[in-house]
Amino acid sequence: MTTNGISAAADSGSGATNTTGSGSSVDSMFMQLLITQLKNQDPLSPMDPSTFVQQLAQVTTLDQLTQINQLLQNTLGKQ
Repeated sequence: MTTNGISAAADSGSGATNTTGSGSSVDSMFMQLLITQLKNQDPLSPMDPSTFVQQLAQVTTLDQLTQINQLLQNTLGKQ
């Protein structure tokens, strides 16, 4: 359930990353979401650690795709 919340928040954060262009804001956003998720998880049923790795990979991929998109837009804009 919280996995979808992080994915949705990461997806909604792509617009902010697109305007700022800094990977550190995406990283800090992910860390804030991860810490919040850890604080609010059920102690009797903790999340699988592989879920965190998958979420980190998704956020990293989103950040890299955003950077590629900006580079392409800048390149096409100069032509």
